[in-house]
Amino acid sequence: MAIFLGLDIGGANTKLCWLEMKNGSVVRAEGASVYHEVWRDPEGLLGVLESFKQDQKRISDSSFLQGVALTMTAELCDVFQSKAEGVLAILRLVELVFAGVPIYVWTTDGVFLSVTEARKAPQQVAAANWLASAVALARSPLIKTSSALFVDMGSTTTDILPLVKGEVAVRGRTDVDRLLHGELVYTGVLRTPVQAIVQSVFVNGLLCKVTSEYFSISADVYRLLGLLKEEDYDVATPDDGGRDLAACARRLARVVASEPEILGRNGIYGLARYVKEMQIQQVLEGIWQVLSRLEEPWPKRLISAAQGAFLIEEAARRLEWEVIPWWKCLPGGQKDCALTAFAVTWLLAVQCGA
Repeated sequence: MAIFLGLDIGGANTKLCWLEMKNGSVVRAEGASVYHEVWRDPEGLLGVLESFKQDQKRISDSSFLQGVALTMTAELCDVFQSKAEGVLAILRLVELVFAGVPIYVWTTDGVFLSVTEARKAPQQVAAANWLASAVALARSPLIKTSSALFVDMGSTTTDILPLVKGEVAVRGRTDVDRLLHGELVYTGVLRTPVQAIVQSVFVNGLLCKVTSEYFSISADVYRLLGLLKEEDYDVATPDDGGRDLAACARRLARVVASEPEILGRNGIYGLARYVKEMQIQQVLEGIWQVLSRLEEPWPKRLISAAQGAFLIEEAARRLEWEVIPWWKCLPGGQKDCALTAFAVTWLLAVQCGA
């Protein structure tokens, strides 16, 4: 029996996956996620990692932690002067916590590096988690001989990645190239400011420009629409207030410099529905950009992942495509695991011949 641990360290969420392997098969997969704002407290990440390490106590003494698979996006946080500085800071903390355990760092070249090698090539390490997910899915029995469009919509961003006959058919590797090619869309279901989704909305039959203040985020919208539970709203609120419906309505009303009592129930609900519609359009625009360069016939299958699966399903419905949750594609995949953490762990386990 071999145990592997995978880490996907983001600027807001750090995700973990424990993977227990035997004879090439997943025996057990467990996931966890902790919200921690790296841009506010980069050194606080040490405590997050230490808490993950304590989970090893749940593993029997006969088990062996064979390696740690690491990927990250937190290096983009503006607390760091450059991506390279962020990568080096994260590597240092991971190495401190998991001293004595082999650490394998995933890259945008689709290979693992040692920590020593990663320090020499920090740009290859930056923002590589999307590729781990895509490579793992491309090796899935469902995709090896066919095609699909993989859409991963998380709290902050959306990845739109074509998988064609076992290959990840992307144009971009760096974040800026992925933005240029529509493969990365900066829109998510929790942390996206409403004014980044809409520039104007309809109020009382008239077009009203929104404020440019940080009043409300997408999580407020989906709480009001009943698509997110209060416990799923696991990011900081713009006003450090509550996550109940009244608090969400108050924040959303401020987007048009108003209040729920003035807009009324229908006004608030209509505002939320309109923002949702525009965010779906942001995702569909990225999908159409990617599809426009693919040879027909198009795959007509979407693989969905992360918190925004409900919006991905709506996009698939409009395209009249089949939608498949990621954990139904990867052997041993679990719904409660984050795909990025599961994928990087699984790829390491396969490489090690577990």
